[in-house]
Amino acid sequence: MADVVPIEIADGKGRFDVGSDDVVLRAALRAGVGFPYECNAGACGSCKFQLISGNLVVPADLTPAESERDRARGRYLACRVSASSACTIKVRTDDTYVSQHLPRRFEAQLSDIIQLTPDMSEFVLLSETPAEFRAGQYALLSLTADGPKRVYSMANVPNNRGEWRFIVKRVPGGAFSDPLFRLPTGTGIHVDGPYGTAYARPEIDRDVICIAGGAGFSQMLSVARGLAVSGMMQDRTLRFYYGGRRLVDVPSLKNVSDLAPDLGELRQIIVVSEPEDSAQGWGGPTGFVHDVVGRDFSGPWADNEYYLSGPPPMVDATLRMLVIEKQVPHERIHFDRFF
Repeated sequence: MADVVPIEIADGKGRFDVGSDDVVLRAALRAGVGFPYECNAGACGSCKFQLISGNLVVPADLTPAESERDRARGRYLACRVSASSACTIKVRTDDTYVSQHLPRRFEAQLSDIIQLTPDMSEFVLLSETPAEFRAGQYALLSLTADGPKRVYSMANVPNNRGEWRFIVKRVPGGAFSDPLFRLPTGTGIHVDGPYGTAYARPEIDRDVICIAGGAGFSQMLSVARGLAVSGMMQDRTLRFYYGGRRLVDVPSLKNVSDLAPDLGELRQIIVVSEPEDSAQGWGGPTGFVHDVVGRDFSGPWADNEYYLSGPPPMVDATLRMLVIEKQVPHERIHFDRFF
């Protein structure tokens, strides 16, 4: 059984316990504490906190979001450290980060693997309890209880069947994705979630633009499904943009098309960035997906709600386009920064 120690947040802003088999960030979120975060993987730096007293268990290596200078000043990433004694920390909490369904750890069985493109498949997992999350959230998957974890977005919506669907891109030689793609059905996979703040918000009465690239299709499909099943989009428009390198890298958008009866209007735009596809008969848009969005949609830009998911360069370029060029307010743009 894991040893458990208390963590106090300075100025009376909260308290939670962390086990030796957990990290500070996820223990806080499990306890309903609004600890700031984005990637949950040590790359964004959003969960950095100040250690005031106590002892932490700190990995020897550094990620791009931390430095030896940070550590010398007592600043650590909550998603990477545990605690070996009672601690007091300083962090600015925000209830925005408290999930409607508090994260939990459980094991699910691999039920099916459905190939979508040559290097992208949908993994169907079944848990013994209902799949509780908000459409657009993500979970951490691991192949063993104490093994490496990777972040993947759910592609489906909450359900009582205990079904969790993840669309995963296979990385050649990937330390996690290669073994994952070789798993036989029936294998147990460890799930930790849900996490993320870029979930569907159907109650906001605006048209919606979803922009996805690569395996970001998983999160945007979940968002689109969540909006559709809410019953609140029947007089609103959903534009769904998907960008892939080549046409062969683009999954079928039938799952998006099937949502049309529950939407006022649905527009789907596929974008390919490799020019040779044009020579092979592709007559659709080419280039980077954010550039196509900028040309295709004429506005008014601030009258929409935006959801983004994909490779970091795509997300960053889209953010620059929306915020700087199109003057879209930050609060109308939803994304989880993955690396």
